[in-house]
This record gives sequence, C-alpha cells and structure tokens, in this order.
Amino acid sequence: MARLAARILGASFVLLGLTFLVMTWMTYRMDTRIVREGLHAQGTVLRKELIAASDDREYLLYYAFTPLEGTQQRGQHAVSPELWKRLRVGDPVQVLYGREDPRRSYPEGHGVMTLGLALFLSVVLVLLSLIGLVALLGKAVPEAASQRVLRIATATRPPSS
Repeated sequence: MARLAARILGASFVLLGLTFLVMTWMTYRMDTRIVREGLHAQGTVLRKELIAASDDREYLLYYAFTPLEGTQQRGQHAVSPELWKRLRVGDPVQVLYGREDPRRSYPEGHGVMTLGLALFLSVVLVLLSLIGLVALLGKAVPEAASQRVLRIATATRPPSS
C-alpha cells in the first residue's frame, strides 16, 4: 500500500512540475514576443486597487484601450507602487498588447516575465519533478522487512556499560 501511495504522489509531483515548467516557458516566450513585436495603444485608467497582506502589497491597475482592430479591450495588471501612486482614474496609460491576441496586454514596462524569474522557476520545478521521479521509481521497503532490519540491528548492538 505504501508503494502505491508513493507512486501516486511521485507521479503527481512529476506531472505538476513538468506542466508548470512548460507553462513558465510559454509565458516567457509570449511576453518576450509582445515586447519585440507587440503594438502600442493609448489606454485609460479605469480603476486602481491595492491588495494588502500583512507582509506584502500588490498594486493593481485596471485599464481600457482600443487596439488597431477597433474593439475596445479591458485589462488589469500588477504595476509598480510608483506608477500606481502617480496615476489617477481617467489618466492616460501607454499599453503594450499582442498582435495575435490583444487581450494579452499590460501597461508598458510592467508585466513581462524576466529571464531570471523563468530560470528560477525552472530550477524549482525541475527539483520538484526530480523528487517526484525518485518517489515514483524508488523501491518502498515493506513494513515487515523494515521491522526485521530493526530487530537485527538492535540484536547485534553490543550491550552498553
């Protein structure tokens, strides 16, 4: 039973690790493509929101813009505290968006996954997958055998004085 549980847990770790690894690099590629080939539009700040926890804060900016295709898009993205404090509702904001998918947008200079973040996440996710692989392929010692090893180890130990 322990062997089955270890394999299920191991397979889950491998699957999650590899899935998120692929998603990380897809996001990085999409973001860098938007920076290289994306289009600019003048947007308008619709709303600002501050999400505060005891140890962290997130500054969200909600905006609308009209891409070249002419259909107004709305977006939201986390921005730096400086930009969030500087902008007011109704202010213009420069928006960068994808040619193929205008819904993928962010205020210019904010929102791109950096290479450093992608590499860091990759290391963590590969380690997670390797841990899962060890659990998946490792041999679980049956409980009876581990008890026998424990009895042998205690029986061969010299008496303490």
